[in-house]
Amino acid sequence: MEISAKTLESMRLKWKRAGENPLVLIERRPRESGHRTDPRVIEIMREVVMSHSRGSGVDIQTVWEEVLDVVQDRFKAELEDPQEAQRLLLKRATFYRRMEDTGLAEYLAAPTRRRAQRASKPLPPYRPSHARRPGEVVQIDTSPLKVKALGDDAEVISAELTSAIDVASRSNSAVMVVPVVTGEGSPGKRIGGRATRAYDLVLLLAQCFAPLAWRPHWDPLALAANSALPYEDLRDADERFARAVAARPVIHPRTVIIDQGSPYLSDHFKYVCDMLDITIVYARKDTPTDKPIKERFFRTLGSRFSQHVVGWTGNGFAHRGLGIDKGPLYPINTLQDLAEQWVALEYQQTPHKGLRSPFTPGLILSPNEMYAQLMPMTGYRPRPITADEARELLIPAWVKISDKGIVIENRTYQSSDRRMRLLIEQRSGINEHNDRFKARYNPYHPEVAYLFDHLYTQEWIEVEFIYRGLLEDDWTQDLWERATAAVVDNGGRKEDQLAIVKAMRALRRSLRQGPGKAQKSAPRIPFQGLEVAAKPEPVVDPYAGVSIDVETVTAYPALPIAGRDIDRPSAPNDADAP
Repeated sequence: MEISAKTLESMRLKWKRAGENPLVLIERRPRESGHRTDPRVIEIMREVVMSHSRGSGVDIQTVWEEVLDVVQDRFKAELEDPQEAQRLLLKRATFYRRMEDTGLAEYLAAPTRRRAQRASKPLPPYRPSHARRPGEVVQIDTSPLKVKALGDDAEVISAELTSAIDVASRSNSAVMVVPVVTGEGSPGKRIGGRATRAYDLVLLLAQCFAPLAWRPHWDPLALAANSALPYEDLRDADERFARAVAARPVIHPRTVIIDQGSPYLSDHFKYVCDMLDITIVYARKDTPTDKPIKERFFRTLGSRFSQHVVGWTGNGFAHRGLGIDKGPLYPINTLQDLAEQWVALEYQQTPHKGLRSPFTPGLILSPNEMYAQLMPMTGYRPRPITADEARELLIPAWVKISDKGIVIENRTYQSSDRRMRLLIEQRSGINEHNDRFKARYNPYHPEVAYLFDHLYTQEWIEVEFIYRGLLEDDWTQDLWERATAAVVDNGGRKEDQLAIVKAMRALRRSLRQGPGKAQKSAPRIPFQGLEVAAKPEPVVDPYAGVSIDVETVTAYPALPIAGRDIDRPSAPNDADAP
């Protein structure tokens, strides 16, 4: 209410005569940071100052000149009006006062590290981690597994675990274990190193759209039919639950809260989220409270899973056991299997103190029980990934088509499909990619790639690596890069694909020898990520709707039989031919 001082005094006297003791709190209206300056100019000032966040420090005079340049370039039409020009073109003294009012002057004078840290934080307001239905908000994060494992070459390596936690039900809807290998060479030019990548995060999202298959060597209690999940309702709504699936619900993320690591900031991950209608919310750097459920999950993972697995390294180097590297260790593929079984068997079925239903407030629920409480209120609609979407999940590449095929990551792919022959030396018409054609490939199964026909059929064409027949064992993009580095170190060229294939065969032969006597189990299959459960394409019957009268079908003439003792019959006359 906006009233005058005289009205306020008269009201206070009336309250006092009535025996009341009024307490009047007069609060000044806070002055806006930009005062009367045009908000567009304030936004340009922030934009220019933030552009110097990671560079060397500059003085305020330089910022003022850059702001004037941006204003004159962006508002050419508005500056023709004298009144608009007076609002947009600030005087030097006014500019300095606005820099002080908005706090930009203090930010500009801060050390480079502090400026860079502040610039990395997303814009407010920050969304709290509250949700009322499954999939409304999902937190995704990556953390060291703190378990030593065996790599593809039977060497001891570390591992990372990435998972997706649903905020409403605390369900772990996806989990991904990847190897962590330190590359060789100088920083920025290391070869052979790897950790969690953008494609691994894409595979994690794909898990959220499909039930987790139950394996025969798992405990029967890990079956969805033997759990608290509403199995009958899920089976009626989704035919995929008719098979043996694990006790982990299918939760489609609507909004994901992620950190600002390089894999999460990749264009491919953003593209997949946009394709699957997933909204991205970035957490602030060095702010674990933006993902509190994920931080608590990693503590649970260490206490209830990691420390019970051979190769556990403890919570720090000072607590690491002796001889961990020399004992029997699991391959990465086995760790993935163990993690998925633990999620379905224990985590999803263990009561959580933070899960309570309004219908039974005194009862502590497990994630599966909480999901069973929420599903009747929110419903469940199956959302399988289609075959076309499964292609879009793969890593993109833009290629030119020649008579030799296409080249992806220094590998030549060809196809005998007639559609590909029609595209040779053609232009796709996509100007932003220099008239190249879109292709997709899986770095864990690079023997096959997919080329999209932009001109004629608007369909995907499967192409094969030209030396696929020479590689009998499974191989990945990482093995290809290692073999390429070996060829180059020996004086070869990275374009010599046949030499790289021979080097890969030599590497696979060395891997088949296994580890030394100290290692009891060696990986036979390299780490190849996870399979994407895609909805199969419908089989089209070419004779559907066609009625055929068998009596009217003319028999095809028998072919002549050539033999030493059998006379070759003469060819029929043209008149007798059918």
